[in-house]
Amino acid sequence: MLRTHVLVIGGGPAGSTAARFLADSGIDTVLLERDLSYIKPCGGGMPSIALHEFSIPEDIVKKKIKKIRIVSPSGKEVEVELKGGHLCITGRGTFDAKLREIAKNSGTSVVEAEFIRFEEIGGKIISTARRGSTNEEIKIKSDYVIASDGITFRAGSSIGHTKPDCLSTISAHITSDDFDACEFWFGSGHASQFYSWLFPSSGYSSIGTGSANPRELTALLDAFIRRRFGIPLKDFAAENFLGRNLINKPRAFKIPQWSGTLFNINNILFAGDAAGAVMPITYEGIYYAMKSGEFAARAIAEGKPALYKKLWNSRFRNRFLLMSKIRNYLFKSDSNIEKFVALHKRPEVQEIAMRLWLKKETGSSALISYIKFFKHLL
Repeated sequence: MLRTHVLVIGGGPAGSTAARFLADSGIDTVLLERDLSYIKPCGGGMPSIALHEFSIPEDIVKKKIKKIRIVSPSGKEVEVELKGGHLCITGRGTFDAKLREIAKNSGTSVVEAEFIRFEEIGGKIISTARRGSTNEEIKIKSDYVIASDGITFRAGSSIGHTKPDCLSTISAHITSDDFDACEFWFGSGHASQFYSWLFPSSGYSSIGTGSANPRELTALLDAFIRRRFGIPLKDFAAENFLGRNLINKPRAFKIPQWSGTLFNINNILFAGDAAGAVMPITYEGIYYAMKSGEFAARAIAEGKPALYKKLWNSRFRNRFLLMSKIRNYLFKSDSNIEKFVALHKRPEVQEIAMRLWLKKETGSSALISYIKFFKHLL
């Protein structure tokens, strides 16, 4: 049986960041990752401030983007130049591997095995995992567990907790990479409770869309491709377009919806997608996953699991609540989306939005200003 002070389940951004902070604090930590070669379907975008805040080397960035383009259902466009920062596009395989490498260099023991169940969750926590290569079961005894196993939520399910609600996405990589902006396209004809996107990278671009109904994903992706590339319906066949331009097959994936209710159950703390740490509307997850991992690690380092919730709520609760309200308004109708996009034509709204989204500004002044702009809509 392995023994450690903290077992971290899941080696994505949340788990690797938590493990790194714990190891840097001199705390014995084991990071359990089911498949070290796994690549999560993801656009891979994050604000440049994340690299500086978490001391991540810039050579992990595949492309730097200085502009975003928002397109309304009727085709009205808003272009925003990113001032004081940029968007970093990474490949999730190499990015996640780098975070695990940093955690390992800090002293974390990385074990490739799949969490199966908790055997005990009393004074000590005993977890069972299985090595995929040999099918060997191993047991790990720990004082704390950070469950950062994403939307599989096996750790949470093992103690009878309900999975976070999810939306569904579908995405693929296409050959062209000569786009000059990250694009967000809104419209119920190709996205439901979500947006469609095109994120340029190096050697390819990520294209995709989302929906509350996973059964309509393929049709919505077809519709978005028609709209984005101006292909008439009578001339369109998704397989022809994708056959000429596709690098990998479209992959479906679920994204959790934030509720702000799941932080810890005794000495088991939840981080990243397992905690629903995804910003409403933008559905940005990488930065917030890393912050949730950091806060969970800090709470354990102080021996106060309940501190995790206080740290998160102090920094993010109000802005997540505001974005939830805007999301609920936004996706009621395409006409509401038109108003939302039109509002962001105003330079002062863009400036406040960038302070919150790109620069992750702390304090309440930017948030209060943003609320004022949306007050008449909400």
